[in-house]
Amino acid sequence: MRILIIEDEAPAQRRLIKLVQQCDPSAQIIGVIQSVKEGIEWFGANSAPDLILSDIQLSDDLSFKIFSELKIQTPVIFTTAYDEYAINAFKFHSIDYLLKPINLDELKQSIEKYKSIHVVNQPTDFAKLLKGFEVKEYRSRFLVYSGDSLFPITIGEIAYFLSEDGVTFLVHEGGKRYIINDSLDQLEDELDPRQFIRVNRQFLMSAKAIQRVHSYGIQKLKLTVKPATDIDIIVSKLRVTDFKAWLNR
Repeated sequence: MRILIIEDEAPAQRRLIKLVQQCDPSAQIIGVIQSVKEGIEWFGANSAPDLILSDIQLSDDLSFKIFSELKIQTPVIFTTAYDEYAINAFKFHSIDYLLKPINLDELKQSIEKYKSIHVVNQPTDFAKLLKGFEVKEYRSRFLVYSGDSLFPITIGEIAYFLSEDGVTFLVHEGGKRYIINDSLDQLEDELDPRQFIRVNRQFLMSAKAIQRVHSYGIQKLKLTVKPATDIDIIVSKLRVTDFKAWLNR
């Protein structure tokens, strides 16, 4: 079985290759593609693989563009960091999908599904897929009060969000707090999950604010952040696996 991987993040590439080898030692990884441009060039110079493992959002565009432009009929297992609202748009147009971080058992089941089907009975309608998939626009700035004035703070300036006594604070990288009207639940839906993660009920962190990660109790983590806070930031054991995978991207 000849497999092509379409994935733009190096840690995810290495993990996927390792998992494929665990699922089927006889499988051959014939290429790793990191962008839509590279993918179009690769298919122009190589014969089609037996199976494609493809991330959705690449550095230059959605991977769907590769399949749509070249009308590729090779079976595809999509991998994605998106939640169900996005996955449902293409759920019935591929062999399977996997939600990151990829689980060995789930990948094994997907590959077994491919082997049982072996060939796609109908070509995937990627034109319809592109139309049905809406790329979410994540929030890029916040308008905050300082005295009697308003001014914008960009996402890149934010260290973390803190909920305390029913009030949500935006904490600037310089350490200053600003009260905002959004709840952490709302913010979690509005912010790019590659940049921010909910570590507990009280904190929504940016990756750049995390300075150290310490073991804490049984299967928990404690974070040292910048700017510092006098509140202990504990990652519960239920969130530890997802948190480590997120921080390792």
